[in-house]
Amino acid sequence: MRCRSLTLFALCLCASFSHSQVPSAIRDPSTAGYTLRAVQKRFAIGLEQLKAANTMSPDSSGSGLFLDLGDTTLFGRVHSGPAYFDQNLTDYPETRFRFSSDITRGRAIITINPYFDSTSRSNANGWVDRGIIGYRLDLLRLLNGRPVTAGVFDSRVHFLRKGDRFVPIVSIFEGPMVGVIQSDHPDWVAIGYGTDRPSVGGIELRGGKTFWSDNLSEQHEIRVIGLRPATTYFYRAIAVADGDTASTPWLRFTSAPRKGEGKVVFAYAGDGRAASGGGEYEYAGVNRWVGSQIARQIFRNGSSFFLFGGDLTSGYINSPDEFRLELMAFRESYAPLLHAVPFYTAMGNHEALLNIFDDGSRRGFSMDKWPYTTSSAEAIFAQVMIQPTDGPRALPGRPPYEETAYAFQYGPVKVIVINNDYWITSRNRITEFGGSPEGYILPEQMDWFASELRKADKDTTVRSVVILAHEPAFPGGGHVGDAMWHSGDNNRRAYQQVNGQMKSAGPGIVEVRNQFWSLASRSRKVAVVLGSDEHNYQRYLITNRTPAGVPQRDDLNGNGILDDGVFSADPDFRYPTWFIISGGAGAPYYGKESAPWSGSSKFFTPQCNYILFRAEGERLGMEVYASSGQLLDKVDDLLRVKR
Repeated sequence: MRCRSLTLFALCLCASFSHSQVPSAIRDPSTAGYTLRAVQKRFAIGLEQLKAANTMSPDSSGSGLFLDLGDTTLFGRVHSGPAYFDQNLTDYPETRFRFSSDITRGRAIITINPYFDSTSRSNANGWVDRGIIGYRLDLLRLLNGRPVTAGVFDSRVHFLRKGDRFVPIVSIFEGPMVGVIQSDHPDWVAIGYGTDRPSVGGIELRGGKTFWSDNLSEQHEIRVIGLRPATTYFYRAIAVADGDTASTPWLRFTSAPRKGEGKVVFAYAGDGRAASGGGEYEYAGVNRWVGSQIARQIFRNGSSFFLFGGDLTSGYINSPDEFRLELMAFRESYAPLLHAVPFYTAMGNHEALLNIFDDGSRRGFSMDKWPYTTSSAEAIFAQVMIQPTDGPRALPGRPPYEETAYAFQYGPVKVIVINNDYWITSRNRITEFGGSPEGYILPEQMDWFASELRKADKDTTVRSVVILAHEPAFPGGGHVGDAMWHSGDNNRRAYQQVNGQMKSAGPGIVEVRNQFWSLASRSRKVAVVLGSDEHNYQRYLITNRTPAGVPQRDDLNGNGILDDGVFSADPDFRYPTWFIISGGAGAPYYGKESAPWSGSSKFFTPQCNYILFRAEGERLGMEVYASSGQLLDKVDDLLRVKR
């Protein structure tokens, strides 16, 4: 999935690094004469600017708060209203916009006083001396005297009423988001949220204790301990700074059941990046319009957790600030769901934070950003998301795997998440400088995957296994030319620098795909392998008679490319296993393509979609819904084909 052309609003100075910072596993392109491209800004404002603007001042007229974006080229409208609307009754709290005002030369007034007027029809939340305003910036920028759409951005501000003025205080402007609710440790969960300034954070359980962060921070991730399994708790997030305290309304989560216990409902979707249409279809790199529709249905269907297949955002960006902004935009798009339901996601190819080098082409070529431990896509993704940390260990000179490849158990279901968009380099430069192609699984991750499957087979509390990887093992609707197939070109593989020489880091992509599927199909507990990347819904049944392509048999002339029309079945695909692609969370739709395994397709639709799974005992069933709520497809028991 390649990033479409976007207007660039600003250009920052080129980042520089010394040769000593270049990871040992790759070759520095600057030694071959390539220059690092300047950081390119996609959006009118960045995350740091948005946080700075949130520290508002009282409006001198007493009508509300004065907003200053610090940029006189920005115009548009600011829409505002109670955040966590009707917080005493709703279990799915969202901002309800009520008033709008002009943004002129980057400045505006956010109206507040009607919410405190006892005669006003706007006083829905019953505020007395404080409140939380949600606001939306609908921005235009003047370029050469003409207005240009500059984006839509949401935030929140906490305030106090002091006399005839409204005074902003420290604000919880992002989250809270519950995470790692799992049966591996049903006695604790983690809850994360962001504040607009350094603060001390806390999570308070209603009727219980408060768990505090250790130091001042703008990003909080707090562990809540001492929980009982399968129990609903009410909580609120707290921030303390500058002598003031802000808190969210009471929200709720349910702790995980013990291993092997309970009936479990969970959801899956993928590919939520921006599409055409403007407004919420292109909200800071996210299709918020479709995402919010799907999130409401997942919540109302009682999901215990939410799996996502990657491509949360448009990505393909070289600005760490904007990469964080896009990831935050995704979290906020699903926020009312994520207040209560843990979120587990794979990394997609669009979760790309890059060093981009000029080579004379329009886009140049790109490599995963370094230093890897702090600036890679993998590292920042892990900083923003709340995921398990029990994945494979990275080899020296490569990015970390923590929170991008992992496994967890919820009741009788075990989920294994693979990162097959790891350490990405532009495909035509891998042999020169090192890195991986899309869809590749390096040997250390494959070994970890095999180990997790063995553990699942031996564990009597695991009744079904779900495997998730963004890049499809069997693409058929938009990515036959890459994913884990690359049109049958087995020459595609990872390379690394060893003693100054570029060496292959593993077998070819088709061999990797076949090894991955062979491992998955050997287990009678593997109910389904999930993918996304292709923006549609597809269901395949893969067996040892599916013409998958085997390099040892089908590369007739020895050039590394499987010959068209000659695709063998792989006898190592032991048990029939479902492969399902659900990439319909809002990204631009893809139609169907011809692939060697097209005859194994049981269902296809380009509609926006999500999947609802129901696990009970030895059974795992699924229902597929359009974003409208229409039932599209259904399988009562995905494990039946293995019995």
